[in-house]
Amino acid sequence: KGFDGNFKRFLWVIALFTLSNSTDAFLLLRAADAGISPVMLPLLWMTLHLSKVASSLIGGDLSDGLGRKQVIIAGWLVYGFVYAGFAFVDSAWQAWALFIIYGVYFGLTEGVEKAFVADMVPENKRGTAYGLYNLAYGITVFPASLLFGLVWDRFGASTAFLASACVSILAILLLTTVKPDQEIQTG
Repeated sequence: KGFDGNFKRFLWVIALFTLSNSTDAFLLLRAADAGISPVMLPLLWMTLHLSKVASSLIGGDLSDGLGRKQVIIAGWLVYGFVYAGFAFVDSAWQAWALFIIYGVYFGLTEGVEKAFVADMVPENKRGTAYGLYNLAYGITVFPASLLFGLVWDRFGASTAFLASACVSILAILLLTTVKPDQEIQTG
């Protein structure tokens, strides 16, 4: 037996959200434009990852208590806020703050999205479900960066970041149509 329409809808939503999510190299370019020197970029990158680690613990705990979909929505809202912020960033301190907040997005979504997949499918289909989840992400991650770069080149960085923020909001709206508490059968 295949997967239900709810899970398939979730895969489409993940693919759409991923289209809003370009390579983080664009964030580093924007940070450099905002005044962060090249020698400080590795420290900025490390700070992002420290924020990811700390917020992952919180995000996992929140998803167990509040529900996975709500935490993913919160994370995607953080993402939209950060990308909108990068559209207007003009100083180094703002770039630092946005990178720290960007780590919170990861903490609220990376593990939680995978747990959501596990919640939606029967136990004996989880391996396939994770493969499909990674496929939905993987086939859109390159086009996302390519489109982002084309928009940046043609219309400027601010437009590229704002367009990504808008696509993430659309993905949030579509995520609200996914039912988090599917009754699953194991076996």
